[in-house]
Amino acid sequence: MRAGEEVERIRYRFVGKVQHRGFRYACVMCAERSGVLGWVRNERDGAVTAEAQGTARAQLDFVRRVTALVPGYGDGWSIAREDAVELVEGETRFGVRRT
Repeated sequence: MRAGEEVERIRYRFVGKVQHRGFRYACVMCAERSGVLGWVRNERDGAVTAEAQGTARAQLDFVRRVTALVPGYGDGWSIAREDAVELVEGETRFGVRRT
């Protein structure tokens, strides 16, 4: 992170064909490469939710990596919602959560 860059936390909701295809683990790999912290989990309604914390640049890189890595973006799955949420102190990694 460069000096002066603000950190933000964004909740992403991925919908469509996102479960049972390694989507959460793809998110973990993309988050690690992008430098964001947080978590990802499957939802009972078939969606996947993730919270990613990092700079705006890191957030954009995370989303770009996910859309490039997971086939079907825009056709088989999409990002339905992006909301800013409160920062979480003390997080050290990006991981998979269970519902």
